[in-house]
Amino acid sequence: VKPMPNMDTQASLAPIILLILAALAFAGSFFLLADSDFFAGSPLRTAVIVVIAATVAAVFFLVVWEFSAANRLRRALKKMAPLIDSEPSEAVKNSYLQIYNLYLKLSEKRKRNFYTRVNSLRERIEEHLKNEKEIERLFQEADKGGIAEQKKTYLKMYKAYEKLPQKVQHQYYPRIVQLRDRLERGN
Repeated sequence: VKPMPNMDTQASLAPIILLILAALAFAGSFFLLADSDFFAGSPLRTAVIVVIAATVAAVFFLVVWEFSAANRLRRALKKMAPLIDSEPSEAVKNSYLQIYNLYLKLSEKRKRNFYTRVNSLRERIEEHLKNEKEIERLFQEADKGGIAEQKKTYLKMYKAYEKLPQKVQHQYYPRIVQLRDRLERGN
């Protein structure tokens, strides 16, 4: 089973923007440091100082924003959404724990913005885990009772099986096929 990627190492445009802004600041400081009478007291020198100050402020803002818990949580939720129905339950559960830890770091005001998404994610994971436990329980009951009861158990099991993520279905598929074949033979 391939583990899911770490949610804290997601790429974004912020590093590219930071490099561009740093290049602007470097170019502006080059003009300021140029030893020339042309820049002395000119409006161009003032404009270069303003550009450098704005660039430094923008770089600071981007760094703070990029590494904030809210932004990391937003990226993690976006990445996690398509994986819930395809990845194994354990990997999804571990990723959810990372997401929940990021959620706990938020202020109460920001938590309100993410509560619905985090809660629905938890509910979907719980549903998958519940279906897995139901299948395991039904496998233990598969040999009990007559053929009619065993077929009812199989149908319940198959209904829960269909709700599982694809990678988890592969885990149960051979056992379900074996049970179905046995029931079709009437054993």
